[in-house]
Amino acid sequence: MNKNITTGMYGKNHKDESQTGEKKGDHLIFLICILLATIFWFLIKLSDNYSVSYQMKIKYTHVPAGKLITALDDSDAIVRFKSNGYNLVDLLLHGSLDSLSINMSEYDIRKETGNKYAISTSNIREKIAQTLGVNDRDLEFAKPVLRFYMEHLRKKRLKLQTHLDLSFKSQFNLFGYKIVPASIMVYGPKQILDTLKALSTEPVHLENLENNKKVRIDVQNPYPQMLKMRPQKVIINLDVEKYTEQRIIVPIDASGVHPEIRTFPTTATVSFNVFIRDYEKIHANQFKLIPNVKNIDLRKIKTLRLELISSPKDISNIRIIPPEVEFIIVN
Repeated sequence: MNKNITTGMYGKNHKDESQTGEKKGDHLIFLICILLATIFWFLIKLSDNYSVSYQMKIKYTHVPAGKLITALDDSDAIVRFKSNGYNLVDLLLHGSLDSLSINMSEYDIRKETGNKYAISTSNIREKIAQTLGVNDRDLEFAKPVLRFYMEHLRKKRLKLQTHLDLSFKSQFNLFGYKIVPASIMVYGPKQILDTLKALSTEPVHLENLENNKKVRIDVQNPYPQMLKMRPQKVIINLDVEKYTEQRIIVPIDASGVHPEIRTFPTTATVSFNVFIRDYEKIHANQFKLIPNVKNIDLRKIKTLRLELISSPKDISNIRIIPPEVEFIIVN
């Protein structure tokens, strides 16, 4: 009896699962039909013609030699045209409606007043229509002309400067650097060139240097829309040299002190870092070491601090040993 009951239950479950599967299949077929209908509807709509209007940013190319566009009265152009949906989708996907490129060598440029010029939109309509893939009779601009300001380029040679952010391996440092070329030619409006005294390169960031380095780097353009530079990149030659510590005994010069004094000791040791190539060039007579007596009553103190008032260039980390000396007043 138990066996018959079990068999009956199995038959019922099998029937329910079959019905559920059929319902799922019906739903899938329905969704596919809806999807196909939507696709066909969309394709039909794409074949229709539409009247559209777009605001496009103007980009001028092939500016006449020796001139520069300094400002735009019309930086955007509103273009109205008719086209089918397929073409509109293609234009949107490829970004062709974002900007309007005008090759100035292909059109007549009319001077209005001073540095103000204009291009008739009727002259560029056919070319733009070809670019957009529409009939030129179905395209029109919101404005009859596009106006801009254009000036003659002046030139000025400017020196270059740079900012160095360098780190070195132990006992190495920068001996010097050279920018090649040291100056470049800059072209632009006179009123801007007159404000410039020099230009800077991009900062140079280098670490763990131990050898000479040659860096090709951009020159910073403070007015990229107004200035042209030749060249735009330069070379910075970094001269990296090893240094060592050197010590020299230097006499203490108290001849300028009044009343007259005598120091104990009469000499001091000057310790410093020097590049190896300059090691043999450093001599004691290049240093001048004096006791500092500014605003000091010599009768009230026993020691004076030493001050180095003259030393060779290109030495660093200077230390005076001892930093202070005793003294007596001679008269």
